[in-house]
Amino acid sequence: MNEQARPTMGRVQPQPAPVEDRVLRGVGRFYRFAALAGLAAFGSYIILRAAGATFKNFEQWHTLVAGLPMPTVSDWIANIGIGVHFVTGAVLVLAWPILFSARIRARHRAVHRWTGRVYVSAGVLAGIGGLSFILTHGAYTRSASIAFGLWGAVLTLSAVMAYVHARAKRFDLHRAWVIRLFAMVLGAWLFDLEFRAWKDLAGGIGIGKGGASGPFDQAILYLFFVPNLVIAEFFIRNAHRRIVLPRRLTWPAVAVLAVTGLVFAYAILAVSATPTGKYGKHLLQLVPR
Repeated sequence: MNEQARPTMGRVQPQPAPVEDRVLRGVGRFYRFAALAGLAAFGSYIILRAAGATFKNFEQWHTLVAGLPMPTVSDWIANIGIGVHFVTGAVLVLAWPILFSARIRARHRAVHRWTGRVYVSAGVLAGIGGLSFILTHGAYTRSASIAFGLWGAVLTLSAVMAYVHARAKRFDLHRAWVIRLFAMVLGAWLFDLEFRAWKDLAGGIGIGKGGASGPFDQAILYLFFVPNLVIAEFFIRNAHRRIVLPRRLTWPAVAVLAVTGLVFAYAILAVSATPTGKYGKHLLQLVPR
């Protein structure tokens, strides 16, 4: 018998994954990298602008940081509430890679636990801070106040329930509520991406002019967080099963995800790395020329 063939006898050689599965995994890695880079830019923007390190502070709490008079209690509540929302929101945007790292969770349990405690606490404070601003000051329209209020309520509820289930050691339920919390955190970022992508790639159809609200302005009030929650629920309910697409649907799914990924990448770059981007015009001024 050939000695070189002996080690392979009796073994089933692993078959390489189909090419479409490898492409899907590659697309998934791209989305993760894009989220890491884009959320890092978003978090930096929040910190720098809220701290007044860029050319313009957030209008919502400019009165407080500028030391201007606030004649009513509601002014104080609104300014302090939105300030808490900004500070804790930056934590939510920047700390998620630590919280969701399987390696840290497996090898550094204390780091995972303390990051989780900070994260859910930040979620509660961010939600309460944002809701206090909505209740005392309001968003730019009544419909926006309603939508942002619902978003803030779901964010706060998710953070509270994640903490409650962690304390009770119901870790599957804890993990589900953390996923819902992160889906709401993503919404704050996706709002800007969706608006810029629609404005540039769809010609801004449905965006109101001169401060008016158009159909897209109304739709985005829910598009920025409701689809996230639906997708989160899908993954929560299928957490322990391997999702296998029928072969006839695999390549169409790859095509849809790839096109969506290109739009996603364009929006991240347009918002974060251009002089006309909402974040870019603040971040780029800090780059040495």
